[in-house]
Amino acid sequence: MPTDLPNTVRLIGGKYRGKQLTVLEAAGLRPTPDRIRESLFNLIGDKVQDAQVLDLFAGSGALGLEAISRGARSLIMVENNPENCDLLRAEIASFKGEQIELIEQDALTYLKTCYRQFDLVFLDPPYGDKLLEPALKLLNERDLVLPTTLLYVEMSSACRTIVPGYEIIREETAGQVKFGLWRKSSFLF
Repeated sequence: MPTDLPNTVRLIGGKYRGKQLTVLEAAGLRPTPDRIRESLFNLIGDKVQDAQVLDLFAGSGALGLEAISRGARSLIMVENNPENCDLLRAEIASFKGEQIELIEQDALTYLKTCYRQFDLVFLDPPYGDKLLEPALKLLNERDLVLPTTLLYVEMSSACRTIVPGYEIIREETAGQVKFGLWRKSSFLF
C-alpha cells in the first residue's frame, strides 16, 4: 500500500500550541478536526491537568499530544500500524521531558494485559473495524477506568453504540462524526 506524508494537524492549545504534527496518509486514519478537539478540551477543562491519559487508537497522536500540551502528567499511545508508529516516535522525540510512551500493539491485546488506571481515555478507532464496543467493555471489565475517568468516544454519525456500564455525559454530531464524553455508569448492571 503506497503512502506519503502530505498532511499535518496542529496542536491548538497549551505549551505546544501551534506545533505541527505530520499525519500518515493511510486507510482508516482520520485526525480529529481542530474544531472538535477545541470543543472536547473546552468540555474537559482543567481535568486534563496531571491526568494519566490513554490514547488507545493513537492514529495521528493529536488527541493524546494535545492533552500533554495542556498539562497531562503522562500519556500512553497505542498504535498497531508499524509505519505510523515510526512517524509517532519521531513526533514524540520532539516532546522532550514529557512522559509519553508509545506501544506498538493491537489496542484490544493491550487492554487484555494492561493493569494501569487512567483519568482520561481517548477512543477513536477506525470506523469500520467494530473495535469501539469491545474496547469499552475491556476497559470496564479490567477496571482500567474509574468513576471519575472521562472517556472521549468518537464514531461515525451513523453509529448508535450504547455500552452497558457507561453513561453519556454529552454527545454531539459534526458532519460524518459523532463524538462525546462518557464515564463509567453509577448505575449497577
